[in-house]
Amino acid sequence: MNSLYRRVIKRILDLIIGVILLFLLGWLIIVLSIVIVLAEGRPVFFKQKRVGQYGRPFNIYKFRTMVKNAEKIGPKQTNREDSRITKVGKLLRKTSLDELPQIVNLIKGDMSVVGYRPGVYENYTENDFKSGMFDVKPGITGYAQVNGRSSLSLEEKRMWELKYVKDISFCVDLLIILKTIKVVISRSNSY
Repeated sequence: MNSLYRRVIKRILDLIIGVILLFLLGWLIIVLSIVIVLAEGRPVFFKQKRVGQYGRPFNIYKFRTMVKNAEKIGPKQTNREDSRITKVGKLLRKTSLDELPQIVNLIKGDMSVVGYRPGVYENYTENDFKSGMFDVKPGITGYAQVNGRSSLSLEEKRMWELKYVKDISFCVDLLIILKTIKVVISRSNSY
């Protein structure tokens, strides 16, 4: 059953959830897009190559929360005091609304609701690629998101991500989704 869940059922659930979320939150995506254009100008969306399933690259979509060309003027790893984060961006990050455009990644099949949080290639080692962590699709949320989020070190995040690959099941995904709702509402460890 676990294999069937991983290969088929999980994708069907991701597609259903993605379409429902787009239907329910499409208006919010439009409103936030207008707010970003009025406050910060264009572009509205941030697109970046991330490590996907089996180590294949994909473009992740988020609302732009930093000044234009932020990647060229500062470090790749963001922290709470990062001066590149815009005023609107701070609010979007604090409420996790910057992640809403990942609904498109979910519908396209680049991502799953639950998985490892995809990073840029520079953040991974050769051992990460051999570990089996990328045997599943990256997720909008995951163990690391509900067990410390931004406060975790890279090593702690890897531990949680590998744990998910071993534990993957419908019950685990449901538990992570419920915990994610609690974390987002409490705004713990977000910036």
